[in-house]
Amino acid sequence: MAIELEFINLVVRKSTLVSKYQGGIDQFKKDLPNQSLREDEELIRFGCMNWNDMEHFTDIIVGKGLEYKDQETKDFVVISSLQGALWEVDWIQFSENTCFAVPLT
Repeated sequence: MAIELEFINLVVRKSTLVSKYQGGIDQFKKDLPNQSLREDEELIRFGCMNWNDMEHFTDIIVGKGLEYKDQETKDFVVISSLQGALWEVDWIQFSENTCFAVPLT
């Protein structure tokens, strides 16, 4: 299944939240600052319309256990509707304005 992308998106694998995020998937959902949640069996997406909101949410999730440094991480990816993915991860692919998980090798 695919997840719809809009404006600015942060996408993370559910398995990463289970293994690294303090409180797991349920806490991640509680930490979302808006009603932009989209999910499928493998991925969860947070969306916003400005970079300040994305930076604020990134600070929250890093404080809860996900890794990030200078646009380098495999824990999550930020995807802009104008720029595409800001860095590469090997667990996601795109089709028009959606993304979907691919098996890790």
